[in-house]
Amino acid sequence: MSSANNNTTDTACVQRGMAVDRELEQSFPASDAPSWALGRTSLPVMMSPDPVRYRGVSASILDAVGDTPLLEIDGIFAKLEFMNPSGSIKARIALYMVERAEQRGLLQPGDTIVEATSGNTGNALAMVAAVKGYRMLVVMPEGLSSERVAISRAYGAEVLFCGNFHVNQALQRAHELGAQPGYFCPSQFESEGNIEENRLILGPEILAQLPAGRLPDALVLGVGTGGTLIGVGQAFRAVNPAVRLFAMEPSESQTILCGEIAGHAIEGISDGFVPGIFQRNAGLIDEVTSVSSQQAINEMKRLAREHGLLCGPSSGAHLLAAKQVHLRYPELKTIVTIFCDEGEKYLSEHFGNRSTTADVAFL
Repeated sequence: MSSANNNTTDTACVQRGMAVDRELEQSFPASDAPSWALGRTSLPVMMSPDPVRYRGVSASILDAVGDTPLLEIDGIFAKLEFMNPSGSIKARIALYMVERAEQRGLLQPGDTIVEATSGNTGNALAMVAAVKGYRMLVVMPEGLSSERVAISRAYGAEVLFCGNFHVNQALQRAHELGAQPGYFCPSQFESEGNIEENRLILGPEILAQLPAGRLPDALVLGVGTGGTLIGVGQAFRAVNPAVRLFAMEPSESQTILCGEIAGHAIEGISDGFVPGIFQRNAGLIDEVTSVSSQQAINEMKRLAREHGLLCGPSSGAHLLAAKQVHLRYPELKTIVTIFCDEGEKYLSEHFGNRSTTADVAFL
């Protein structure tokens, strides 16, 4: 394209931009302009009272952990933890447990972090290890989403496969390796640090985001390590002793309720055993409920289509379980749940090339 044509194109673009600015000024006179429009000449990227979330230059991606939005969907308050770096809520405990170990002298420069995981904690620890300069060994079973494996490797972690789908064998191997010199195993399924992060940071964060005058009446969550349900539950009980805690399991593998261990499609919960965190704190739980894998997947896809929320199967399961609790106990007005991980981790399994109802509607 000639220089003259380039100049003509540039001028046209500038003119269109000026026209948009004039339309905005006419639409929002200075006297009644929203706060985000004052002093601006174009539409902001983020329409919020304070569009700058991070002021100044951040030290690393780890500064972006936490401070996720809270939405009300179908009458349920859902914390969007899939928006954390590494794509899940596990970024919180990964950073917390690693820095806790550093402060206690349990983790030294040059050490290797090793952890058993169904995927998300491995992704999160691999991210933290990459930033802090540690080696990372993710020990996980086969049969889980390929994206979870790929993400850990993308962060530079080594992945060791042990067992199939359930985490039992991986857990044993991680503990064996963690006992060797130069290795550190955070032991997410047992760690008090897991509970602490959720009680001291995530729980108060949710409480601060709830509408003024509202206290949580119920918390509904699946059990992976149990740390989120127990820790956030403790934070909620501190402000409302009557809050009810509901544990959720896949209906195909109700390990807590009846000792059943089977395959299911809600990755990240019901890992083949009852974790130590849950065993030690089972008395805090009011009820155990269940959702089928197919129900969870269907709800997950609805969240993407109708709300623009691309999250994983456990998020669909959590929302369904929370709505079931609301139907059974209508007196519980403020029910909280969490959307734990991003749907990008399940593209090959659930969002592949197969036609969907939405696709067919346009044919």
